[in-house]
Amino acid sequence: MMKSSWYSKAKSWLMSGAIAATALAAALSSPVKAQSWDDTVAAAKKEGKVVFYNNLQPNGIEPLLQKFRDKYPEIQTEQIRLGSNPLIERFQTEFNSGRHIADVFITFPDERVTEGMKQGWMAQWTPPELSNFPAGVNQNNMLFTLQYAREAIIWNKGLVKDSEAPKEWADLFDPKWKGKVGMNPPWRSVSIQQIVAFWEDKGFPDAAEKLKANDVRFFEGSGGIIQAVIRGDVRVAELTDLPLNPLLEDGAPIGYVYPKSGTTSSANVAFVAKNAPHPNAARVFLNWLMTKEGQEALQQYGGLSVTRNGIPPLSKLPATSQLSNVVSGEEILTPERQKKIVEHWRTVFGVR
Repeated sequence: MMKSSWYSKAKSWLMSGAIAATALAAALSSPVKAQSWDDTVAAAKKEGKVVFYNNLQPNGIEPLLQKFRDKYPEIQTEQIRLGSNPLIERFQTEFNSGRHIADVFITFPDERVTEGMKQGWMAQWTPPELSNFPAGVNQNNMLFTLQYAREAIIWNKGLVKDSEAPKEWADLFDPKWKGKVGMNPPWRSVSIQQIVAFWEDKGFPDAAEKLKANDVRFFEGSGGIIQAVIRGDVRVAELTDLPLNPLLEDGAPIGYVYPKSGTTSSANVAFVAKNAPHPNAARVFLNWLMTKEGQEALQQYGGLSVTRNGIPPLSKLPATSQLSNVVSGEEILTPERQKKIVEHWRTVFGVR
């Protein structure tokens, strides 16, 4: 009887141990459950902040961010706005020095952004809203194209008759516009470097010399350019059309043309920084920019056509598909060509 009791207990302990061991092995071999989107949103609200590095048109940033805060009042926003070139340079410098400030980054890219993807600048993840976009906007689940800009010529309609306004890029070199032409300096903006490359391909390798002879005036960013035209500081200008649609909606006296010889388009891309101080808030913010509400706000306040399927076109500007000979600026501006263009224009204008 004793032996039977002892044997039964031993058998029970062995079976219990085997069950426990099996359960432990199963637990150890099972993959860790991925964080749900609800968990991400909850964590983002606890973080309570997102830092946004951007090149959006200045007047539209705060209304855009307010729309996001209306949706997520628990998440405050802080933004740094610079032109594309200095913005990329700032992020690169901070990353290389181990200073991680930005959560979400949006700008016109150059090869530094492509190289940054390899160096670990960007978090790899899948935004829940990504399925509503064309496949081409997604690069390795790291970099997402949210908007496109195009290059145009604009003029002050109160000072220049539409019939006399420049219609082609070569018209900007006409001596009748001497001292009256404005543009963003190529050493400041990737999109301007791209249109300069396009000019070269169209037979204007000496555009810098021609514009210097015409006393071109440089202004900082698209916002500075278009305000200079409205004020009459210059009468005509080359413009990345970032601020054009919102000002036309407001009745600004601006005429514009996309030359029939062609123009360049620039992709405005966004990513979540891999070392973001507020990684969950960063994902929530970028995903919101990809929602229908966020894309409509980005188009309305950012002034550029967006990439989400089903969003109506800009109210005052033609769709890219309606323009003649639109060339991807990224495809024609190689790193070597970019360096050559910047160095040449700096030399011609004596800027170091």
